[in-house]
Amino acid sequence: MSLEDQHSSPVRIEIPGDILISDDDFCREVLNGATRRTARRYEREGLPFVMVAGKKFRPLSQGRAWLASRRSLPPIPK
Repeated sequence: MSLEDQHSSPVRIEIPGDILISDDDFCREVLNGATRRTARRYEREGLPFVMVAGKKFRPLSQGRAWLASRRSLPPIPK
């Protein structure tokens, strides 16, 4: 392992009950390629995040649950 590899920031951090992934990875994987600007707008609406050593990470399971809670279903015709 090179010295550079030892000092690079982790992409995923395991925490009890969830995994923190980088903001970039969350936008790409969970938000289907949305920009970080969109993710910041979602933060104002409740999208969770955690700052670790000056870098933004998002809890994968909690973020997915938050996104799923925002979906709306069309009314069922009678």
